[in-house]
Amino acid sequence: MSSDSTLRSAKIGFMKKDKLSAARKGRPRSQRAASHATIMDAVYFLLQEKSVRDLTMEEVAKRAKVGKPTLYKWWPTKATLVLAMLCERMAPNLERPTNLTAEASLRFRVRRLIDAFNGPFAKIVAGLIAEGQSEPTIRQAFFDRWVNPRRAATIADLQRGKNTGELRPDTEPELLNDAIFGAIYYRFLLGLGPFTRSFGEELVEQAIRGYGSGNARG
Repeated sequence: MSSDSTLRSAKIGFMKKDKLSAARKGRPRSQRAASHATIMDAVYFLLQEKSVRDLTMEEVAKRAKVGKPTLYKWWPTKATLVLAMLCERMAPNLERPTNLTAEASLRFRVRRLIDAFNGPFAKIVAGLIAEGQSEPTIRQAFFDRWVNPRRAATIADLQRGKNTGELRPDTEPELLNDAIFGAIYYRFLLGLGPFTRSFGEELVEQAIRGYGSGNARG
């Protein structure tokens, strides 16, 4: 056998050995996905029994039957873990269909958010907001991962309505968005008045009534 063939054989052998070693070190993707889902389930069910403040990483690890280092490897803090669960389990229900008008999109988003805040995730969202009042990092993470993506998407829808003439040229999408969703969070957190789909419909109607293109200012 030539020296080139010998080197080639040795190189292939080393590559196979490296792949085998890597396979032994890491779990199969299916197992990682199952472990991830189990952790998300543990966070969700524990938060049905206790507040975000009282939840501990030790309890999550114990319920999910994983080591604490596994949790901290992917989620450095309790808040990031809870937010990850919210973004995976709650956020998909808030995504709107395509090809809606700006007003229809707004009504859809309001309806879905109110439905969600009347469901099992309500306590978790309220708990994160409460924790954020004393922990700026939690408040910022909640805004970055939860509020801002949906806020930006709604503002983009309203801007599209303004560009197409559905809404008046002097409409300010950011202010209109904040007026509507600020009112939703206000009633959600303080519990003042009914928190129903009808409330959402009336809120949108009141907020957007003066912004239709047929109501342009003289």
